[in-house]
Amino acid sequence: MDIPFIFDKGPPEPERLELDENKLRKLLSKLLPEFNLEIKYMERTREGDIIIVSHHFVLNKDVRTLLRAISYHGPIEREDIEDLQEDMLQIGAINGILITSSYFTKDAQKYAKHLPIRLVDGAELIELLEEHRVVEAKGAFLPRFTDEEVIDYFENRKRERLFGLFPSDEKIVEIDRRYIPLAQFRFRQILNDKEIIRNVYVDLHSGDVLYLEEDKIMRDDFIRRIMDLPQDAKKEYMDLIRYGELKHKYVKGKTLNILERKGLVIVQMDGRGDKLNLILDEISDAVTITTSEISTPTSEAPKLKKREKEKQVRAIIYKPEIDISFDLEHFMEFSKEIKKEFDPDPINYKYDEILDILQNLYKKDKISYDGLVYLPYYKCKYVTSDNVERYDKLIAPKFKPFMPKFDKYLIYRIIDKFPAIPYLFIAIMYLIINLKEIDKVIHIFSSAFIFLLICIIVGILLKIIFKTERRIPRYTGTIAKYGFPSIHSMASIGGIAFVYFVNPFFALLLIPLGLLYVHSRINLKVHSETDVLGGAIIGIIIGIFCGIYILKIHLPYEIEILFSILFFIVPLAITFIELRMR
Repeated sequence: MDIPFIFDKGPPEPERLELDENKLRKLLSKLLPEFNLEIKYMERTREGDIIIVSHHFVLNKDVRTLLRAISYHGPIEREDIEDLQEDMLQIGAINGILITSSYFTKDAQKYAKHLPIRLVDGAELIELLEEHRVVEAKGAFLPRFTDEEVIDYFENRKRERLFGLFPSDEKIVEIDRRYIPLAQFRFRQILNDKEIIRNVYVDLHSGDVLYLEEDKIMRDDFIRRIMDLPQDAKKEYMDLIRYGELKHKYVKGKTLNILERKGLVIVQMDGRGDKLNLILDEISDAVTITTSEISTPTSEAPKLKKREKEKQVRAIIYKPEIDISFDLEHFMEFSKEIKKEFDPDPINYKYDEILDILQNLYKKDKISYDGLVYLPYYKCKYVTSDNVERYDKLIAPKFKPFMPKFDKYLIYRIIDKFPAIPYLFIAIMYLIINLKEIDKVIHIFSSAFIFLLICIIVGILLKIIFKTERRIPRYTGTIAKYGFPSIHSMASIGGIAFVYFVNPFFALLLIPLGLLYVHSRINLKVHSETDVLGGAIIGIIIGIFCGIYILKIHLPYEIEILFSILFFIVPLAITFIELRMR
């Protein structure tokens, strides 16, 4: 008699968790940014998994992500994650996402902790799919270009090899009209007993803070660096900002390691990391011991306990000074009408969390959330004959009338970018004409360098003292961002006064050039009339002083040769630095 085998069927096989496309895209809009990814398209495998092709912002190329959704009543084990990992290797995916309506065992969580696999359990799934209150935009900045101008721009942006000898075979496949969602925060600052209101805009898609540099939209990632921290690390860092510093024993382990690698904290002894304080502590101890020995018999001298120094963790806070360059609304045309043909980017960051960070970073300012606005841009997709895709963006808001159209003032732009070139050319011509009196020329060039050096030093000191904002933001984050006085006007008009003491005829020839420089500063809107007039007057005073006193002082010949060389090198170096700063 045959005895049948009894098979243990075991637990039922997990089933695929079905998610409609809208829910899936909503999930991915929140999960993929954790991997620095932006979705391009999806495809479903025969087994029911989803392969997501995304653009990697750091690697600047397209990569694959494998997503698996499981509906199961029991826990998800380590073996399920190993299966996903094996399938990732087969299709060449750099990361994976495992979603379940159930939960993961501790062993499974521990195994996935050091893998590029994101686990989403049932509780988090509900939270991610939860319909948050729809945030409506109160308006949008107006687009700057017509469709034809946008097409021409992207056509001219095609990549070319070897200076255009081999034109690119890239073709424009699609140009998408899009909006960047911006959270508008209102800063109320008290400066010299006067309230100043500034608007600051944060990109809720990328987490960057936007500001202006001439007519270009620039980005600062100081908010995103905090927002992208793991939840525990973010909480610890915010505590450090609030309280200044905490004892090392309260901030340690993985959290401290993350903050140190991000360059957001510093660990030091007793809150003081410099050697001078440690030396002072030792001197203080020595003085205490000496005075104790003098006032107390040797046999009764107190035994001083060695001071135990405790490690402290202090936050390293980087935050830009909020000035007019952050107030985009001051420079750009705004409308309450939102264009239907522009699609907004998904919102990846919560404005209330950003507000909390801003309030802790800028404690002296009153900061409030003032609504959502849209910034228009165009996204172009290029494809080569080898089916290699590339994307390019054009952020193109319309500027208000007082913003200069830089292509209209070509001569002013040349003067602005290369201010030293005309004067150095004149100096070379003067050198050629007076080669027979080379010693005299070297002395003049040496004195001219001292004059230029005084102008730069005085100009920088006055900028620090007055801190006058420019009409158009420039050199954001440096002392040069301030307007008064105009150093260009100081050097050009003051140079005429200085040259008068060398040769009155040459001074007359320099007047038209000096006036052109002054006029260019006003027309490009980088300086006000006060900045220019003040700079010209100060420059004349310095020029007369150098003409009367400095020109009469003869330094050792070797030093004058050095100063003459620097007279040519320093202006070129400053020009190079200026171009790098813009």
